Amino acid sequence: MSTSTNETLDTKETFKQILDTVNELKSTQNKIITSINSCREFNKTQEKKYVIIESKLDTLSNQLAEVISENKTLKAKIEQIEGKITTLETTASPGANVESVYSELMDRQSRARNIIFFNIQEFNSLPDQLTDTLTVDEILKSIDLNINKVSVRRLGKQSNKPRPLLTTLPNSSDVFEVLKVKRKLLSTANFKDICIASDRTTQQRQFFTKIVSQIKQRNDNGEDNLFIKYINNVPTISKNL
Repeated sequence: MSTSTNETLDTKETFKQILDTVNELKSTQNKIITSINSCREFNKTQEKKYVIIESKLDTLSNQLAEVISENKTLKAKIEQIEGKITTLETTASPGANVESVYSELMDRQSRARNIIFFNIQEFNSLPDQLTDTLTVDEILKSIDLNINKVSVRRLGKQSNKPRPLLTTLPNSSDVFEVLKVKRKLLSTANFKDICIASDRTTQQRQFFTKIVSQIKQRNDNGEDNLFIKYINNVPTISKNL
């Protein structure tokens, strides 16, 4: 065989080896690309799972916040009932029957979400209830409270003086919040003459009057720095030391 023929065969063999190598590289490249795509799909799947988990965590967080809020409301109601029982034990006469005690409890429970505004001007230009509701909203906002869905009703017959405005709030805990900051009205420009009080039963009013009378008597006897402090919603005489 001639030298030229041998060189041609060697060249073909070299080309074949190069072609095989290129094909192997292409195959390896395809495997790498397939692996990368698989990783991308896996990452996408994981990201979706993370989004689902994050959404579930947000839902659980919101539910936990609702439970905490409901627990606070329930705690406030329990403290309120405990205060009512304490007052009844303090003020009820030994011969008081179960029916009267139960009636008093029910009366207090029905008033638990009420507060009474005094000195709110009455208007005749718009429906009174709508105007009163808007006024109450403005008053509450002026003392940094945002309480929605209040209902209002004037007490007593019309006269030349504004009638007290009975206002029912969504929760009894809202009543505590209002009473706690009502003194802020004194520093407002438009509502400093407005007074706010809780909706007391006859027995509660009598007990409060008794406490005020006791403070006056003790002041007359020379005691100073006496004030009324509410403990479990029960008015109690306290003293600044």
